[in-house]
Amino acid sequence: MPLCPQHISQQVKEAQSRLGGSLVKIQKARHDSAVESENLKSMFQSWEQKWMHRRELIASRIQTIEAQLKELAESELPMPQFTIFDDPGE
Repeated sequence: MPLCPQHISQQVKEAQSRLGGSLVKIQKARHDSAVESENLKSMFQSWEQKWMHRRELIASRIQTIEAQLKELAESELPMPQFTIFDDPGE
């Protein structure tokens, strides 16, 4: 039994509607993914800049400590004795 033209056009509209809905979902997911990717990139760049500055501070502190240790080694003072204390509460 052939379908009437009204029924056929309703099926076509439903198919187009589902296709359009699927395309909208795909486009939204793609956009959301791009936005999330940009957010991750900016977060990484922010983190990288923050730690680059801290890396320079740490390197500067290490150089200062090494210079102080070198001066101490060249002096005639006895080398300091380092002791590690263990906290019995831990």
